[in-house]
Amino acid sequence: MKKKTYVLAAVLAALSLSACAPASESGEQATADMEESAQQDTTEAPETEEDTQDSEEAGSSQAEASDEKLNEIYAAVKEAYGERYIPSMELDSEMLENIYGISRDWYEACIAEGPMISAHVETFMGFKAVSGHEEDIAAALYDYRDQQLTDGMQYPMNLPKLEASQVLEEDGYVFFVMLGSADTEAEEQGEEAALESAKANNQIGVDVIEGFFAE
Repeated sequence: MKKKTYVLAAVLAALSLSACAPASESGEQATADMEESAQQDTTEAPETEEDTQDSEEAGSSQAEASDEKLNEIYAAVKEAYGERYIPSMELDSEMLENIYGISRDWYEACIAEGPMISAHVETFMGFKAVSGHEEDIAAALYDYRDQQLTDGMQYPMNLPKLEASQVLEEDGYVFFVMLGSADTEAEEQGEEAALESAKANNQIGVDVIEGFFAE
């Protein structure tokens, strides 16, 4: 009876040892998998940072047209205003037609930017017009300007900017300049002072553009 008991105990012990072995190996494998996964996460992190940086660089790139002179004018206007240049959202051909009434058939090249935030109205547009369509573009811009002044719902701070805005026709090019933010001191002095300040600040862009066409 004792021999049978010893034999049974030995068998149970062997089974117990064999049952523990896979569990230990499984634990080691799980640990290895976790370490490998952590290494992969560490390796992939810089790629995510690069993707973010690339995205930010793409968002900060400035607009560019197929017309070299238009590019030069745009760059000069931005430089003249520096940090006070507000437009940062490109206006595509669909927006130009639906919002401003400017057909894609009317221009060969354009650079058009508006504000990213709806509380602002600052806008710059430059068009290299198809021959014979200069007046069509200018008329559409005048209509838009008038509509915003008479029917548009505007923040009080934006009214001087709209009133100071100008449409320019220059040797086959058409521009819309609404970049005249009134100085804070002028706004505090009242509507008249704010308008004069807005006109003066908008004239900065107008002077830059006209300088490219001066004889």
